[in-house]
Amino acid sequence: MSYNIAIKGIGSYLPAKVVTNTEIAERVQTTDEWIHSKLGIKERRVAIDQLPSDLGCEAAKKALADASLTINDIDLIIVATSSPEQLSPPTSCIIHNKLGASRSIPAFDINAVCTGFVYALSLAGPLIQTKAYNNILIIATEAYSKITDWSDQHAVFFGDGAGALIVGYSDDGFMHCELEGDGSGTGMTGFRLPHSTPFIMRGREVWDQAISVLPTSIKSVLRNTKMTVDDIKMLVPHQPSINILKIVAKEVDIPMEKVKTVMHKYANIAGASIPIALDDAIKSHEIVEGDKILLTAVGSGWTWGTILLKYVR
Repeated sequence: MSYNIAIKGIGSYLPAKVVTNTEIAERVQTTDEWIHSKLGIKERRVAIDQLPSDLGCEAAKKALADASLTINDIDLIIVATSSPEQLSPPTSCIIHNKLGASRSIPAFDINAVCTGFVYALSLAGPLIQTKAYNNILIIATEAYSKITDWSDQHAVFFGDGAGALIVGYSDDGFMHCELEGDGSGTGMTGFRLPHSTPFIMRGREVWDQAISVLPTSIKSVLRNTKMTVDDIKMLVPHQPSINILKIVAKEVDIPMEKVKTVMHKYANIAGASIPIALDDAIKSHEIVEGDKILLTAVGSGWTWGTILLKYVR
């Protein structure tokens, strides 16, 4: 489906605490060299005294400032998170309160794990297109450090952080979304987070799923929008590993210099990876108004999807 959407504001927030590969490596019997060469990660941020709602609140403040709006200008809040501090009330309502809104605003959470932001932005599309809402605040926030067994080898993968967008209608804006899901990825497959335990991961299964579905999804979006890779300024993926992204880029014939990566400094921040990377690219002027970009992600379950977006303010 396609919609006329503008990004009115964008922001991201990373906790101050930096944890390097070297600090983790001794615990899990690996090396900084292995982590960096296989995953592309050098360090990650870890929230010490902050909750996912705190991270999301700070990212939202930056997006609101970027849009020259206040929380009371927002008509709807959507939060994507797979690591909430509690099951209920939802993180979206907690952030509504922490932002000091003086009026009621519809708010809900979604969980599509690493595909969470792609799903959330896709959900906002028809609501903006029909003018049901004028300003939708989308926040993706994750704090995997709080659900990680730091003695497990998979502790090297993830970091904490949040990204936020405010979207509205624009005749000049364009967004095409394609979402997928396959419940065969439940049970003991891939990535699991049972109640009251750290996450459990089977890295090879995540790898196999990612290199299978992401190229197919990207190619489908390009075909259905009658675009080619030459029309695309940048691919902004979720950050599973540098080697996965190299394979995906090769499969869709996009040069790696067009693939935005931030995992070297932030690791994989699950559902928040894309808005954080997108904010980084926009603030550094790697993406400018009018550019066409691809957003793509795969998450446990399985969920996956790709968005083609024309960046319009």
